[in-house]
Amino acid sequence: MPGVLTRTLRSFCLFLALCRTVDLPAAHKAHDQATVADIRFTPSGGVFTNPISLQIDSAKGGISIRYTLDGTDPTLKSTLYSGPIGITNTTLVRAKAFIGATNQGTRISETYTFIEPEIANFGSNLPLLILNTFGQEIEKENKVAVSARLLKPVGNRYSISGPAEFDGRALLNLRGRASLRYPKRSYTFRPIDEADEYAKVSLLGLPADSDWVLYAPYPDKTFVRDVLAYELSNQMGQYASRTRFLEVFVNETSGQLNKLSYMGVYVLEEKIRRSKDRIDIEKLGREDNAAPQITGGYIFKKDHAPDGGEAAQANLGGFPGMQGSTSSNRLGYPTGPGGFPADPAGFLPPYNGPMRDSSSSSSRRSSSSATITNRIGLFPEDRDIDDAFAYTLRSGGSSSSRERFVTKPQTNEFYYVYPDPDEITAAQRAWLANHLNQFESVLSGKNFTDPANGYAAYIDPASFIDHHIIVELSKNVDGFRFSTYFHKDRGGKITMSPIWDWNLSFGNANGKQGWMPEYWMWPQLTDKEYSWFRRLFQDPDFGQRYVDRWAQLRTNVLVTSKILARIDHWTNLLNEAQVRNYDRWPILARQVWPQYTWFNTFGEEVDFMKDWTSKRLSWIDAQFLSAPTLNPTNSEQLALATAKGEIYYTLDGSDPRQPGGQPSAKAAKYSAPIAAQPKSRLFARSHEGNRWSAPTLRPF
Repeated sequence: MPGVLTRTLRSFCLFLALCRTVDLPAAHKAHDQATVADIRFTPSGGVFTNPISLQIDSAKGGISIRYTLDGTDPTLKSTLYSGPIGITNTTLVRAKAFIGATNQGTRISETYTFIEPEIANFGSNLPLLILNTFGQEIEKENKVAVSARLLKPVGNRYSISGPAEFDGRALLNLRGRASLRYPKRSYTFRPIDEADEYAKVSLLGLPADSDWVLYAPYPDKTFVRDVLAYELSNQMGQYASRTRFLEVFVNETSGQLNKLSYMGVYVLEEKIRRSKDRIDIEKLGREDNAAPQITGGYIFKKDHAPDGGEAAQANLGGFPGMQGSTSSNRLGYPTGPGGFPADPAGFLPPYNGPMRDSSSSSSRRSSSSATITNRIGLFPEDRDIDDAFAYTLRSGGSSSSRERFVTKPQTNEFYYVYPDPDEITAAQRAWLANHLNQFESVLSGKNFTDPANGYAAYIDPASFIDHHIIVELSKNVDGFRFSTYFHKDRGGKITMSPIWDWNLSFGNANGKQGWMPEYWMWPQLTDKEYSWFRRLFQDPDFGQRYVDRWAQLRTNVLVTSKILARIDHWTNLLNEAQVRNYDRWPILARQVWPQYTWFNTFGEEVDFMKDWTSKRLSWIDAQFLSAPTLNPTNSEQLALATAKGEIYYTLDGSDPRQPGGQPSAKAAKYSAPIAAQPKSRLFARSHEGNRWSAPTLRPF
């Protein structure tokens, strides 16, 4: 217990020191402009190949200057500046002005990065980022203060000794879970100012913020899977992180930057957080404990326990301690189509023997039979949900109960993201858990499709449909189970977004049939891994919205040629840097877990992804009834045709399918060419069994 209290107090002190955030202009050093005029560094910080003689002076008289070379805050006990300082190695110089014993302003910092001759001419068509830790080891749990220099281009090239877009300090730590097994590490990057407060900074043209991710593609040998998925999501109207490619140098020694400091191609990504430029929801403070304030905003997620992953287990192949897939095909799956509005022939036969059911993020397992795979078909209206908050503190699992909550009707486990687990109040915990409990009870109830009082009163169905589509089109094997985010604004509905962590997608996984462009991924999941969707698809109108949305997206965002062109754009951009990346990390022609297929060259990796994506899009198209095609016989008649089923149509623009799935009373069954009528609007769908196609629309 004393250890827990000590860690809590330490975290609280760090929070007090760092929680305030200041805005900094783009392309500027992270220190106070007013103080720059008081203390001058000659030369200014930058990248050097030869020793320098540093002078520090002030425009004001009567000022004494004290400085440090070890990154600590200068005090009256620090070295008094009396003449030029010889600098021969990478150094962070920090100085303060004093009049007598009185500090005159904030400290000023400059970083002098020395590089070995072998990289003096390093240049790229991508932005370059230099990180110096001055001998500190970068860890997962503890943030280290680093100097960061993000270079800006001269013309269309970036030089390691070129001018800086950002030159300042940041807090850095390792991030990830399973990815910690890879030697190329991802980082959380948080700029700070001279007062050690988080600083909002615009990087590479992205909106200013103080929380960023430096993502290290490793098993994704194309580098582009995350970037592609996030861009598609944004184009679909669901926010996802904006991204930029760059090359990164990390120097964890106190010596010079050298060839071994080169870490390869990275992706700068916006970290998921509440912000007007990211997840734009209301700020929820500790004082917001009553309606309407307590109704939002919240961010929560399904994920692995946050304390998972060991940074010490890195290896070139990325294999876990016991080789194999953590996304294996468990006994008991796949399941049948249920209410999903696709061709039953596109499903593997469901398994009907004994199964093992496991939660997406719980360590507990139980035996069950296939007959209860879809537990949400039960009707738990009479279950008591008044003790919602008590239920969120259920013991079990490896993570603290303060970090997560578990719904009572369906035992889905979620983790708090915003407010932070240390900041969310007991009342807010109880409200959020109770709200999801109410939603799950309604969803499982007999009247769950009621437009006013059913599931639609709690969730934004469009966001759920878009999330499902982007998971399945890319066959992201973790897409429903882990790194799955939800948010709820004040007075708003639960929204399923943004997407996150997309490296095991587009054919890049050896589990959950991820390497196969055929078959749906979701039938391989339990109800807790595939939360809520099986029941949602039991509403035929939700299923029809899915079919219609897929067809709509295939006319714009998800046009195959457009997606392939974007992949080509990025791979052309990366063609120079990928050579250096694979010199540093020689993993081409080798399996990196959990790849199923691997190739000899970067180009072959890209070709596989493009081929897989084309086949996947075509396969999904074939799972839905084709919309009727129009064949004008002459200027006064239209002929309709369908590859399968029969056609229903109207000429007043109304849907020939009525809510619930039956043909509308206004609809006619197509049997012969339709005579044109002035100002009429054709609305036609193919129909077979309980399935309908997307619409064919045509004004006369």
